[in-house]
Amino acid sequence: MKRRNFLEIAGAGIAGAALIPEQLIGITRSNQAIKWVQSSGSKLFGQVICDGAPFVRMASASVLDACCIIVDDSNGKSTINLKPGAETVEQYQLKASLHHRLHKSGLGPEEDLLEATITIRNTSSAIKNIDVKFVSSTHSSDQYAGQKLYIPISAAGLFKDTRHASIGSLEFLTDCDNQVGKEPFACHYLEPMASNPSVRKTKALLLAPVIDSYYPGTPWRVAMFTESSQAREFMQTTNEQNIPQWSAQQRIALKAGEERVLRCFLHIHQEDSGLAWKAFHHYGHHELAVVPEWLREVKVHYYDFLSSAHGKDGHRGDGYEADLEFFKQFRVGMATQHGYYPSIGDFLQPNRPSWKAMQGDKNGSVEMSIKKMKERIAATRAVGTHPAVYMHTLCFDDASPLFPKLKDSIMVNEQGKQIPYPWSNVDTAGSNWFMSFAAKDWRDHLLKQTEYIMEILNPDAIVLDETFLCLGYEEHPDRKGPLSDHSIGVIKDMRTLIHSYGKDKALLTSDCSMSGMVLWADGEAGDHSYPNLLGNPLYRKMPIRFQAPLCEKPWIPCSWHFIQMWEPQMDLARKIKTGVGVANGYIEFNGLKGLQPDIAARIKNDIQSLF
Repeated sequence: MKRRNFLEIAGAGIAGAALIPEQLIGITRSNQAIKWVQSSGSKLFGQVICDGAPFVRMASASVLDACCIIVDDSNGKSTINLKPGAETVEQYQLKASLHHRLHKSGLGPEEDLLEATITIRNTSSAIKNIDVKFVSSTHSSDQYAGQKLYIPISAAGLFKDTRHASIGSLEFLTDCDNQVGKEPFACHYLEPMASNPSVRKTKALLLAPVIDSYYPGTPWRVAMFTESSQAREFMQTTNEQNIPQWSAQQRIALKAGEERVLRCFLHIHQEDSGLAWKAFHHYGHHELAVVPEWLREVKVHYYDFLSSAHGKDGHRGDGYEADLEFFKQFRVGMATQHGYYPSIGDFLQPNRPSWKAMQGDKNGSVEMSIKKMKERIAATRAVGTHPAVYMHTLCFDDASPLFPKLKDSIMVNEQGKQIPYPWSNVDTAGSNWFMSFAAKDWRDHLLKQTEYIMEILNPDAIVLDETFLCLGYEEHPDRKGPLSDHSIGVIKDMRTLIHSYGKDKALLTSDCSMSGMVLWADGEAGDHSYPNLLGNPLYRKMPIRFQAPLCEKPWIPCSWHFIQMWEPQMDLARKIKTGVGVANGYIEFNGLKGLQPDIAARIKNDIQSLF
């Protein structure tokens, strides 16, 4: 039976599909609820049937086909379609092939995962720019107007963070659960321009490249995901029969003779989107290192902003030592030193044994030294707590003597102007600037700072702050374009460097609710305790958005608002069986020593319940 005839019969309804002899339509694993159907005369799958219902309902529709559109053709007609009957095509000086492979994801008893692989080679002597697109018309219902989509949208939309305004943060959707019906819809993983150069902003910036389609009242769901290393545009359109179809697209530039392999996955499941996120981590993300096991045991993270033992108006510098006496009582598993540096961005130098920190504090600066930091680290370990040291990704204070050599690394906006960084506090000696990951000098500087901290201080972890800023656009004429290619690379390099000091050393990124940089780190330790983030019920809505990039990696957040936000902290910690943050020296100044007895008792009891 020809594929078209089969699909037309299958589309007539469940009863019609059940009458078709299996040997004619090639159903495999017919004793299972999910049945994948190979098209006649092809190794590609043209249908998937779940509990007897066909999920591809029209002859022109697809389970997971592909196409390659040559952008250099101004007429837009140079398109290679890869589908059953056309698995390999040589045309327009390209050779392209599509391959299907079934997997058991391990998250269910059946073959529930279809992997589609495009291999494409440029046979010409010139560069070719190509839009490579995977396309699927697989739906668990034909009531398309009722289609919903659960996607891990960046929480920058809740925060209304202007630092992502160039990507569209001020108009981001705020709920991960969206009614899309059959209307046009687009969302993006990494910067939109990284996958589609004609699109600069998005309303849905994804933390991981996973979309999950479902229909209320129907048990089956269809998820599509791609590889973590590559930007993607996910888009819903309708075909000529007005059937909605989802595509995952990216633009690639193939050099003469170059070959690329791209992958996309279709996951059929019956649970919430968290299951699709797990499948993505198994198949779409390659973990480059082993996460230190001690991170998984940390339930309380203490953060110190070079605080005072005497509250808000006290002279800074002794709050860490005062609170350290209480680490065991509050079961602090990791403690991070923040604010210790003379200039943010210039954290440590081997030829600078001592310096003045907190130079902007009205109560006076703090005498800091390598010796004092080492003593803190030793004392922290002595009470059974893992010591960590703070770094920032992009903020650089021009008071640093290193600034003149690095000032060309400042990020440039669309108007051609260098961008000031919107942070000025007691740790600021001069003015802060937005530095660019696209600048090699800045990347090299961050790696050298990482080396100094690890070599001189030997902490157990480095906490890299505000890594959601690893996404964005650089407009400097010599390095114009999206930041993610550079930022992902430097985070990988930092992690490799830190691990070279011991298998139990760790790199922790931050703000994984606003970007997915934790994919290339050992875990998450960022600050999220604000009313419009942690305090918003959408932030804690299950499945929780940041679990898409985080998955099984450790979550040990900072919380400067730790008393004010204690209730939502505990709500989140209980939902996902993870930790909480306590702090001193910024926003709240009680620390652990200064807590009122009743508040301290309650916090201790709540912390105990997490173990």
